[in-house]
Amino acid sequence: MSESKKGDIKVDGKKEASILLAGLDQSHRERILTEIAAQNPELANTLRKGLYNFNQVLALEPLELQKVMRAHPASFFALALRGLDPELKKSLFAKFSERQARAIEEEIQALGPQKLSDVKQAQEKIIEQARELHENGEIHLK
Repeated sequence: MSESKKGDIKVDGKKEASILLAGLDQSHRERILTEIAAQNPELANTLRKGLYNFNQVLALEPLELQKVMRAHPASFFALALRGLDPELKKSLFAKFSERQARAIEEEIQALGPQKLSDVKQAQEKIIEQARELHENGEIHLK
């Protein structure tokens, strides 16, 4: 990990670099990532993954969120939502019809307890799908 420590402050260089890259327009960001990938493909991949998070996916407009959800079975999406903050879940479900929201909640409940690593892995796959849709211009992650 590229952490440096100065006094009591720890800085994750990869995370900070991802934050900086996220602030750039897509053409500049891609040019920089392409140059990094030429020297260190693993680092470029790590930085790409750090550009987006699950909350950005949940903040999508309803039609865009539907596009992301279609790429995965309902049970997989429910797994990614497992343990979600109740307020965040409430705002997410407001984007769906009452029937859709109830069906997703039933899927979540049917899953029962899950390992956090499985939940995080499901979220990462959904983020990856959303990133691809974003880069293809099909959705707009903020």
